[in-house]
Amino acid sequence: MVSRFGSCPYLAMLIMSGNAAASGFSLLERDAAGLGRAYAGQAAVVSPAAVAFNPAAIPETTALSGNLAQLWNQVNPEDAGTQATVPSLYGTHRNIGLGVYGAFGLATDYPEDWEGRYQALYSGINAARVQLTSSWSVTDSLRLGAGVFLQYFEAELTNAVPTPFGDGRFKVEGDDTGFGWSLGALWSPSEQLDLGLSFASKVDHRLSGTATSPLGKQDASVPLTTPEVIRAGLRWRARPALSLLAGASWTRWSRLQSLDIQLGNGLMLSEQHRWRDTWRLDLGGEYERGPWTFRLGTAWDQAPIRDDSYRTPRLPDSDRTWLAAGLSYATGPWIFSTSYAHLWFANSQGEHPPVNYSARSNILALGLERTW
Repeated sequence: MVSRFGSCPYLAMLIMSGNAAASGFSLLERDAAGLGRAYAGQAAVVSPAAVAFNPAAIPETTALSGNLAQLWNQVNPEDAGTQATVPSLYGTHRNIGLGVYGAFGLATDYPEDWEGRYQALYSGINAARVQLTSSWSVTDSLRLGAGVFLQYFEAELTNAVPTPFGDGRFKVEGDDTGFGWSLGALWSPSEQLDLGLSFASKVDHRLSGTATSPLGKQDASVPLTTPEVIRAGLRWRARPALSLLAGASWTRWSRLQSLDIQLGNGLMLSEQHRWRDTWRLDLGGEYERGPWTFRLGTAWDQAPIRDDSYRTPRLPDSDRTWLAAGLSYATGPWIFSTSYAHLWFANSQGEHPPVNYSARSNILALGLERTW
């Protein structure tokens, strides 16, 4: 299922495939400062990156923000993890925000002779969004926001197939562009407390491309729906220099029950997943001292896989725990941010093939923001 960046070159430049750091194949690496607190309370944080998290929380000032996250992923067996670079760019002016960022990403790459080669060799997913948002004040303490986004999605899946002459290869690839929307609210009942709530819609895709096998090449299409996400966040200024943040996110991963590949010759290939809806819980803090802001955060991310029988080598996901730290330095209208996070994945098992999986990730992010 995935394909040709050439049909959407601007999005192609802004995302490269890599293992997802959030559950399923979601990407959260959209804000360098946010990574430093494991994205705790992100729906209640006013920043240019709110374009991607809560449209009601975009700043009323004019601002530009650029971020770059580097992911190092290790997946065993066979050291199937890959590296990834995930950029994001945001701009705000008064009550309007525009952003380009990665929404989904995945890559696992196994050697040609591994025992699960008939289930998976290479799996790659890339998805990027261009989003336009607007916010407005309903009262002095309540802001609402809304946005629309274009999502470009591409994928490529390969696996080995046995033939009388040895293993051949099956590959399916395709891409598609779809549209979605988002809503948000930010309520500040006091100067010390901000409460945020946001919703991002599903996006329906039909990836169109080709399937290649030892018998030749033919057209192929894959229907795929990316999930809705609801985020809630809290930011409490416990002291003038200290803020505590907490949040919860719900993702409707139950939309992915199977992967159905419709071939041009009329055949249908189906891969069962039976995913469930998932929760993410996060907690973090920020401490300001002069021009410096120090951050710490932790999070728990639930995997959408129901049990071992549905865990495949394409995405051998499991529950993960985040630990993150970061800092920012402000000078004049400029803010420089850097953050690091380590993710521990719970060890897991699969049945197709019957192997044990383990994984971990390291993420380093840099960000630069300018306000006027």
